[in-house]
Amino acid sequence: MDKDDLQDGFRPTESSKEEELERATRLRGFRHGIHDFKADVDLPELRRNNDIVEQNYTHKANSLIDRKTKEMLAIAINVAQGDLISHLQIHFHAAHKAGASAEELYEMLFFLKPWIAFPRFVVGMEAWRSLFRPDLPTIDRVTALE
Repeated sequence: MDKDDLQDGFRPTESSKEEELERATRLRGFRHGIHDFKADVDLPELRRNNDIVEQNYTHKANSLIDRKTKEMLAIAINVAQGDLISHLQIHFHAAHKAGASAEELYEMLFFLKPWIAFPRFVVGMEAWRSLFRPDLPTIDRVTALE
């Protein structure tokens, strides 16, 4: 660790932040606002997180599970936990990029429905809609009140 990485009065250089952010994007196929935040506030933590992602999530040599399946599992777990739509969107995108069709991902959500709470199902559906059918209005809206 060099002095640019220390948080005790030193700030990371812009080039070290950009390098780690590019690595975050390359490893995942996406970047979320939390990655930018970590780069500004705690670059060593982003670096440690990227190391974990590289070893356990994207490293292909030791894995019996392909990227498409990993992304579908990530979606299922995150929907069940009631994750943010923005985070679900990036995993839908990554699953689609890894070979999952929009229809396959849609069906997966219906497979989950009996095991998860309805509000969490709706959040998952909204994430799917916003990525694959942005032409449709948001699901999370009031359409009629009497």
